[in-house]
Amino acid sequence: MPATDDRPKPATLLDVAERAGVSRATASLVLRGTGRVSQSTRDRVLQAMTDLGYIYNRGAASLRTRDNNVIGVLVTTVTNPFFAEVIIGLEERLGELGYVCLIANTLNDTTRQDQLITFLQETSVAGVVMVPAFGTEPAAIDTLTARDRPLLFLTRRIGDTGNLYIGTDDITGGRLATDHLIWHGCNTITYLGGREDAIARHDRIHGVRESAANHGYAPDSLSFIASPTNARGGLAAARELLQSGTPIDGIICHSDTVALGAYRAFHDAGLAGTVKVVSFDNVDNAELIEPPLTTLSSNPRQLGRTAAQQIYDELNDEEGADTTLVEPELIIRRSCGCPLPRPMANP
Repeated sequence: MPATDDRPKPATLLDVAERAGVSRATASLVLRGTGRVSQSTRDRVLQAMTDLGYIYNRGAASLRTRDNNVIGVLVTTVTNPFFAEVIIGLEERLGELGYVCLIANTLNDTTRQDQLITFLQETSVAGVVMVPAFGTEPAAIDTLTARDRPLLFLTRRIGDTGNLYIGTDDITGGRLATDHLIWHGCNTITYLGGREDAIARHDRIHGVRESAANHGYAPDSLSFIASPTNARGGLAAARELLQSGTPIDGIICHSDTVALGAYRAFHDAGLAGTVKVVSFDNVDNAELIEPPLTTLSSNPRQLGRTAAQQIYDELNDEEGADTTLVEPELIIRRSCGCPLPRPMANP
């Protein structure tokens, strides 16, 4: 009969995390001395390591990150013009740093996302940049950091997991859009589009309410209609607004693609060019539609480049920001009621 090995198995980082009462990702951050972790949490994790006799295999971790130049990238869909620009910037900067991207679309499906996460684990990518699908639970991404690979959330964060994050300051964006429409004399403002559970929508509406209150507007001067973040969603939301009887004055669209659908609804209703519209993203064709779209830009290509630098710094233990919020810039065109600047006369 073969002899059995009764020696206790070495403690894993998951064992440490469970003992300390934290996520696997947080324990990994403490282990590597990176990320924003409170001192009390850090102390609990270190004590759990001591109690369990956990030994960090730095050699194996080094091999994982040093010898693999592939970064996994999970996005909801590359058909979204905003994310397409982000990916271009991400690939540009990672290429300059000697890395390549392995890109996959989750289609906002958590089951598909789980399958792709498993694939990335099997592929042993050096790190992961992801736009989490709606409904992603923190436990679903713990496995991505189980082998000490850096994880960066892009535009959407999942709870307080302590992972890297880069996104737009959407509260400021909502405030800027509302300030501008109020400056134009809009008496009512409708926020059009975006899923009800989208953090970006929630933050922008926070900024909308804040601006309206600062200007003395009553709460009933604001209205909100959710929709999918695409042109068909914008079309349906704008038609719902038209049928509701709500006064239509100033409109804030969740994205430029939502605005495209809203434009069609207003055109069909004979209101083309009469509704003041501000949007988000500043995609390439925003200035080509009529009237040219006033929009909040967070420079998605630069956002992608910054994300690439963040995850590179984490991979190489270089000092860098754990969280980056990009303040949006209002790009003024004619959809908000502003005239286009007159061209300068030739001398």
